[in-house]
Amino acid sequence: MAHWQGTDFTVDGREPATAEDHYRIGLHCWNSGQHRAAAPYFLETAAGAGHEAAAELLGHIAYLQGHYAIAVPLLRRSTGSPRAAYYLASLYQQGCPEAGLAQSLDEAARHYRAAARLGEPEAMLALGELYLERLLPLTRTPAEHALEYFLAAAERGHPYAQYRAAELYRTLYQDTERAAALYQACVDNPMTARHALGSMMTLQSQAHLREEAAARAARTARQRRDAVNPVERRGDFI
Repeated sequence: MAHWQGTDFTVDGREPATAEDHYRIGLHCWNSGQHRAAAPYFLETAAGAGHEAAAELLGHIAYLQGHYAIAVPLLRRSTGSPRAAYYLASLYQQGCPEAGLAQSLDEAARHYRAAARLGEPEAMLALGELYLERLLPLTRTPAEHALEYFLAAAERGHPYAQYRAAELYRTLYQDTERAAALYQACVDNPMTARHALGSMMTLQSQAHLREEAAARAARTARQRRDAVNPVERRGDFI
C-alpha cells in the first residue's frame, strides 16, 4: 500500500507499482476532494517517472494555487493540453515575474492560438477580446476578427461568447435576427447560471429579446396595415 499522512491508498486493491498507478491515485484524490491535499504527492511520483498526464495535472493544480514558478515548467511540458496553453497565454498577457515571464502579447497570442486550435473556448474568447482592443495585428476590421473567435467559442457552448457575439451582431452589424438567436442560446445555456456574469447576461439577453419581439410585432402589424389599407387609399376615409 502507498501511505500518505496515515492513509493507505491502493489501486484495485493492490499496491501502486507504476507511474500510471500513482497517476490514477492522484487523479482520484484531486477529483474526489476527500484527500485533495494528497494529489500532488502521487502526481509528482508519476510525473517524475515521465507520466505526461500527471505533469499536466500538476501544472493545473500549481496554477490554480498561484504557484506559478512551479506551474510554468509543467505547463511548458504539456504541449498537447489546451488548458496548459491557455494558462501560459494568460501569464504572458499579464506578465509573471515570479515565473520569469515578461509581459508579451505576442507570446500570449501564440499560446492562445495553440489552445484555440486544441478546442479551448476561453482562448478563443481571449483572442476575440484582444482583436477588439486592437492589441493584435489586423488584416480585417477588429469586429470581424473578434466575431470569428466569439462564434467559434459560442459553438462550443461558451455562454459569454454567445453573449458577446450577440452584442456585436446587434450593435455593429444591426443583424437583429442573428443577435436574437445568440441571446436566446445564452439564456437557454445551463452554463450561464454558473458563469460569474451569468445574472447580467441573462437579464440583458432577455431585455434585448423582448425588444426584438416587440419590434417584430410592430413590423408585422405595419405590414398588415399596408396590405389591407394601402397608402394610396388612406386619404379616401379622412
